[in-house]
Amino acid sequence: MGLDQLLELLSAVSYKLLPILGVVVLIFLIGLLRNLYKLAKESIATIKAMKEATEVTTKQLTLLEKPLGTLNSLSDTVDHVHEASKHAARSLFVALIENFSVMKDWAFSMKNKEEQEVVNTNRSDDDESKE
Repeated sequence: MGLDQLLELLSAVSYKLLPILGVVVLIFLIGLLRNLYKLAKESIATIKAMKEATEVTTKQLTLLEKPLGTLNSLSDTVDHVHEASKHAARSLFVALIENFSVMKDWAFSMKNKEEQEVVNTNRSDDDESKE
């Protein structure tokens, strides 16, 4: 078998095989295009569903804006009350600390006054009992 005969044989086989391979490639190409069409169709449906979900979410967020504003206002009020109570408590403690010596002196004077009254009462009772 010579080189010429080999080339003629390959040419004959190629002549018969190429149309068959072409049909196979066309079948795969048709399958690919069909799958791409299905994918595009499903993508459009998915995008529509996402658009509807986005619209519903937007409506729900719009409905929540007023209650959230009220909640935010309430939170601000609670913060102001908390700051005012902290300021009042600090002022009370500062006043107590600054006037602690005055209160201590007043308490001791009251105690001494009560002791003095008790002593005076006891003396009065002793004086009366002697008479």
